[in-house]
Amino acid sequence: MFWNQEAHSEGNVIAWMILNDAASSPTHFSRHSNANIFLMSHTQAYLSDGRLFLLLADGKEREIKSKFVADLQQRLQSIKERREWKASGSGAQFARGGLPGGATYEVDNFHPRFTAACWATDEESIYYAIDAGDVHGIFQYNIADTCELRITHGPNRRFSWLAAHSDGEQLAVAITHSDGTGSIGIMQPSRSGGVREITEGDSVDSYPAWVPTDDPSLIYQSSGVARRNGEWAGLGPASIQKLNLENGVIEALLEDPHVDFLCPSYGADGMLYFIQRPYDSVERSKPLDTVKDVVLFPYRLLRALFAFLNVFSVFFSGKPLKSAGGPPRTGPDPKAVFLYGRWLQMQQPVAPGQKEEQTSGVPSSWVLKRLQPGNSLAQAEVVASGVMAYTTTSDGSVYYSTGNDVFLWKKSADPQRVSKLPVVTCLVVRWNEAKDSENFSCRAEV
Repeated sequence: MFWNQEAHSEGNVIAWMILNDAASSPTHFSRHSNANIFLMSHTQAYLSDGRLFLLLADGKEREIKSKFVADLQQRLQSIKERREWKASGSGAQFARGGLPGGATYEVDNFHPRFTAACWATDEESIYYAIDAGDVHGIFQYNIADTCELRITHGPNRRFSWLAAHSDGEQLAVAITHSDGTGSIGIMQPSRSGGVREITEGDSVDSYPAWVPTDDPSLIYQSSGVARRNGEWAGLGPASIQKLNLENGVIEALLEDPHVDFLCPSYGADGMLYFIQRPYDSVERSKPLDTVKDVVLFPYRLLRALFAFLNVFSVFFSGKPLKSAGGPPRTGPDPKAVFLYGRWLQMQQPVAPGQKEEQTSGVPSSWVLKRLQPGNSLAQAEVVASGVMAYTTTSDGSVYYSTGNDVFLWKKSADPQRVSKLPVVTCLVVRWNEAKDSENFSCRAEV
């Protein structure tokens, strides 16, 4: 991890919102359509199922549609229609040997998704990032006239986090590269030049947050990439780093070879908030694993062949080869979520009829803590355990998600359940004390 002196910033932005997410991959968002926003005294925004919504003060919901995405989809559809005649007619069917089907076009697999968002400081427009097939971009959208301005786009970098600076001139960006590494960048939306990366190396740097003082610095989460024979093998333990944008000095705020420190942010009380969990180390390949792979290879090959023939049978006859099955499911399917660099099998919520109490969809070892700057980790205060995501408020309260519910925590009081939304992986709320309004940014997993 290195520093490039390409940008300068100062000041602070703190933000919060809710994102309902049961994603199956790091680049996808919620498969649920329900989402909720708290403290709806102002216009709010949230991401749900890769779609961006505004929730107005009068309670009305409005979905933001990207003109860039609509135009791109229309162009891909036109390409399909121009070429589709080649796959139709008796001649094309003869060429396929009488088999049904035909060519698959890019538009058939075109699933654009909003991946991040944050309010501009003028409070009249919103920045958002989009994955549109092989194209990823950052845009600015004016709420009043519904005008979309393309700020930057390209095929190589995916944008998973946006955080606007209070000076209105700079935007901190988390970038994911095609090789799986990640870096922090800064851009000036009002000027040309695109995103200027300020960290680099064989690591995944993500979740930037502005330091809430005159100190021109950013904090962010950073994990080194573990490789085996040059190939990706996993991530090293996540640490919290602080980068001074004036002199390029990088300071490790929290790091431990046995612990992941995730999602750093500063609260209005000046304390550093973060999620702490045990580090799941990258295991080295064992000789016994190689022997097991060789022994099980024939079985795995036959299983794959059967699965292929089963799909073929269903396609032509509508009947599967397999008629026997296990007992019917009595509840929702378990969900696997890619969260903070790790696949997580969600724990089941409380079943109907059971005592309703605070439960968590993530292990209890995922602990939300806060630390007074200058103190040691041993002096950190535990806010809650079993925490998937969190955000702080201007009065020192904390909203946090357990994966099964959302709770409000206030000092010297028991947590209060405020929502039963499942698998909430992002909470962000916007606020600006000077104007008594709220500002938000979206925390997206890497």
